[in-house]
Amino acid sequence: MANYIPYLLLTVISIGVLLWIFISTKDLSYLVYYFLIAGLAYVFEYIILILMNSYTYKPHLVSIGVYDSILGDLSSQAFSVPAAAILVTVYQVRLKGVLPLVILFMGIEKLFLYLNIYDHNWWRTYYTGIFLFLTFFLSKWFYRMIIKVTLLRFVALFFSLIFFLSNGLFLLFLVMPEVHFEVGWFENSYRDNIAFSTLLIIGESLLLTLALYIRRYSVIGILFLFTLVHYYFVQVRVFHVSNEYVYLILIGLTVSSYFFILWGNDIWIKKQMKM
Repeated sequence: MANYIPYLLLTVISIGVLLWIFISTKDLSYLVYYFLIAGLAYVFEYIILILMNSYTYKPHLVSIGVYDSILGDLSSQAFSVPAAAILVTVYQVRLKGVLPLVILFMGIEKLFLYLNIYDHNWWRTYYTGIFLFLTFFLSKWFYRMIIKVTLLRFVALFFSLIFFLSNGLFLLFLVMPEVHFEVGWFENSYRDNIAFSTLLIIGESLLLTLALYIRRYSVIGILFLFTLVHYYFVQVRVFHVSNEYVYLILIGLTVSSYFFILWGNDIWIKKQMKM
């Protein structure tokens, strides 16, 4: 059996659960909340997977090891974990329901280890259980608080934007491997690329979210700023691009991400008005 098959099955099941929830509830706030959870999971994985090298996913989809591991990680952190958290939130699953769900995920992790399509470096399966329990337990509370507290809505949009931008940029790296950052933090140049580019994304996400709450047209200034930043990094040989069209792609990604959080903010405001 090909390594990617279990990852594919997990992804398909998770997407099915998400679609079922979104269609049955007809509540777009759960869709926006999905992006928040996926964004939080991305930041967690950035620390644990990229910076601390906790484990390795092996779906064998691409030849670049770091990128292959990230693709495997997306099956879990972009789909299955957010899908389970949304399920717990929508149906207000109690402790006796959360525990079997956590045990299920730990069992899946053990199965992936047995199939040799996933390796632990220093991570342990019970760590997964602890963090998932906290995630599922807090997801119900945080959803209610976002609706009530404007500041938390800002936080929600910030993490949603990190997920949106990071995956857009990662897709660019996959399609155009010659486009990358190189700062010398890690011996592996691809790990180096993801480590540095994610920090830039976090900074860009913060500025774009601030622009939404300060002056909406200030996004033009942020676009100009990040275009200059990217150009500077090219000049000092930190950012390597194949052609000038990469700048247009990055500008397009930033503009689309801003409209994305405008949409998300509007959904949260409408949800707040209904409460």
